[in-house]
Amino acid sequence: MADDRGKESKMVSEASQESLDRIRAVDAAAYRRRIGAETPAQSQARRERYTEAHHLVRNRQRIRNEAIHFIEAQVETHNCGPMNIICQFRKSKNFAAERPSDGKFTSCCRKGKSN
Repeated sequence: MADDRGKESKMVSEASQESLDRIRAVDAAAYRRRIGAETPAQSQARRERYTEAHHLVRNRQRIRNEAIHFIEAQVETHNCGPMNIICQFRKSKNFAAERPSDGKFTSCCRKGKSN
């Protein structure tokens, strides 16, 4: 019984592949007819669109590759300075650039409102 299911699955798979092959052949023929009927201007525009799409794909792949092969040792350091500004409510240490204009920090205690 398991052998019958395996044969049936293989037959369905082969039939599906044959259907895909037929569809691809029909699509390829239609594409060739459409390309053959293009004017030189249409052909040039199609090639330019293809080139632009190809560049976009390559750029996306380059960005992915850079993210995958990221090397931390090559990252430039960024120094925010010392954490020497103390919140008057929670006594948390903060960078000078984090201080709001009123001098009350929101990141640690919502300007002294939380306990």
